[in-house]
Amino acid sequence: KYNMLSPGAAVIAAVSGGADSMAMLLFLMKISERYSLSLTVAHVNHGLRGDEARRDEEYVRSFCEKNSLRFEVLHADVAALAKQSGETCEECGRRVRYEFFESIDKNAKIATAHTASDNAETMLFNLARGSSLKGLCGIPPVRGNIIRPLLCCERSEIEAFLRDNNIIYCTDSTNNGTDYTRNRIRNEVIPYLQQNINPQTVANIASLAENAALAEEYLAKQTAEC
Repeated sequence: KYNMLSPGAAVIAAVSGGADSMAMLLFLMKISERYSLSLTVAHVNHGLRGDEARRDEEYVRSFCEKNSLRFEVLHADVAALAKQSGETCEECGRRVRYEFFESIDKNAKIATAHTASDNAETMLFNLARGSSLKGLCGIPPVRGNIIRPLLCCERSEIEAFLRDNNIIYCTDSTNNGTDYTRNRIRNEVIPYLQQNINPQTVANIASLAENAALAEEYLAKQTAEC
């Protein structure tokens, strides 16, 4: 639908070891022969979670070794880098990750494991802060060389896919807290909406994002022609 991949493409899969990224990696492995993909797994240890982060790194490394996948890892002190640059840890971590992915192969596609659930969080976050139509477009399936093949999937579907394929995954304990706004949306707001308003909340938000993106694209095109 979005022309994410072409035969013979080089793909850098951003893999944390969590459920979403392991599902994405497994999916890419399953289609690798069909598309003749050159697949590299990239993992970033942000230096924020101590032993837990080392556990995640070793899990991804071991998985790649067992499946004969190229593995690249970056160790970064994101807290120190953020303090130096004046960014938040989230902003700095994102910048560091993408700079690392680009450094591996500037011509490769970068596959990230954003899901429909992540998209819902982003849209609700933008809406709460105040957003134009562009903010309601959410996370784009394709942006430049970045592709997001799981953006149509909800977390429940991803967990079922992993169970069916007997794939274990790591759990980031920081995702369970409410220190960050996104965590509060993920752990409190969306579950409340699903349980008390509509169980199809995430799917409906995904549909709105797609419609908003089409409207934004149309308006931008019409404006450019004026």
